[in-house]
Amino acid sequence: MNSPTALDSAPARRPHPGYASGARVWLFRHGEVREDFQGLAYGGMDVPLSEQGTRDSQALAERFRGARFSAVLSSNLQRARQLGALLASATHAPLESFAALAEIHRGTWQGLPTAQLLAEREREVASFYADPWNWREHGGETDSDVVARAWPVLESGLKRHGGPLAIACHYNVVRNLIAHAIGIEATAAFRVRIDLTAFAVLHDGPRGWVLERCNVRSPRGALG
Repeated sequence: MNSPTALDSAPARRPHPGYASGARVWLFRHGEVREDFQGLAYGGMDVPLSEQGTRDSQALAERFRGARFSAVLSSNLQRARQLGALLASATHAPLESFAALAEIHRGTWQGLPTAQLLAEREREVASFYADPWNWREHGGETDSDVVARAWPVLESGLKRHGGPLAIACHYNVVRNLIAHAIGIEATAAFRVRIDLTAFAVLHDGPRGWVLERCNVRSPRGALG
């Protein structure tokens, strides 16, 4: 579930200093989920891909055939794990799965139709988007929880494997990793757009993290 409204501008927080490794981290979002789950705030539920989502994941991985990744790290949820396995197969990279890369848990919202959630819990939804870093009255996770569990996976992956590193996960994981890396304030992070079976590329450069590409599907011009 993405923000229902455009957000006003907000000051940037301090970016992560990086590790000066020179490595690139590719952040992939999974494909379309099965039709009976579409329109739900499924969050951390283990939702399967639709037939179209499977085809799109296969097509995305095929575009990387012959490319090199040091490793592919994936969420343990099947919709992202399937993409991770396809990327690993296409690039002959080792595959590792982590619960810490799972989508944000929505607490009492999880599994509700999005339309019902926006209609019946408007105050709660507005409170979350006003302070996603801290608000947890729904019993679910905050953005700070996502960063606290997902960033160490990225960091450990770079230390163990170097780059280029691929991470197959979810919208809220991708946007939070990008926001933490380059210093986007929590509410403004919802402006980071990653469509289904799209990816972003972060570069751990000598002066810190740089977002080189965002919301693209073709690796052309970005491999190397």
